[in-house]
Amino acid sequence: MGCAVVVAVAVAVQVTRTVACADGAENGWAYFYEPPAGPGNCSLPAAGQLFVSVSAGEYAGSQACGGYLDVTGPRGTVRVQVVDQCVKCGKGELDLSRPAFAKIAQPGAGVTRVVYSRVRNPKVDNPLGFRVKAGSSVYWLAVQVLDHGNPLRSVRIREGGHWRDLRRGGDNYWVFEHGPGAGPFTLRVTDVFGQRATAGGVVLAPGRVQRSTERLYGQSAVTPITQRALPKAPAPESPMFC
Repeated sequence: MGCAVVVAVAVAVQVTRTVACADGAENGWAYFYEPPAGPGNCSLPAAGQLFVSVSAGEYAGSQACGGYLDVTGPRGTVRVQVVDQCVKCGKGELDLSRPAFAKIAQPGAGVTRVVYSRVRNPKVDNPLGFRVKAGSSVYWLAVQVLDHGNPLRSVRIREGGHWRDLRRGGDNYWVFEHGPGAGPFTLRVTDVFGQRATAGGVVLAPGRVQRSTERLYGQSAVTPITQRALPKAPAPESPMFC
């Protein structure tokens, strides 16, 4: 995906690079864009939702996919899901969906200073889901994990009496290239905080979302939306052109 399509803003905007805050939050800048037809780099749907596209460094080869950020602007705070990569964004520059941007700033501004941070244990409505990628077979398997909330550290598959690691792809699918067989498959999902869930009964049915009953954490562990104070306006550094 490219850089933000800024709807109502001058073509050059003075920005400064992100600065880490003491509590792990980052100071940065947010824009908004109209999503392209179809899913973005994370292979997740975007239309009509509160979502964000992040820089290549923060995307980190799809490691950020499916996680959430709390983003605070002049109007308030919004929680957004990472669904895409903004290849022209620098670190600390966020591309928000139009509805998300409107919750934190006047859309007519086109760009706003923000404070943002990764969310641990965001609220998710559904238990873990799995989508087998088109082209998967008894010889090669790629599967996407849905509704995990936190970024994922690993996905493993049960093969005989052993657990085998799947390789993370840049499109947010996890790949097993060593003849997985016809299934059904048992998968073990672990997030970046070490929380783990095991789900069985995943069948070789490309494209269909298969919903389990498992979650990586319970409702009692859910973190509420965190609103932070914006920093004082920084000195401008350099213009960003889209």
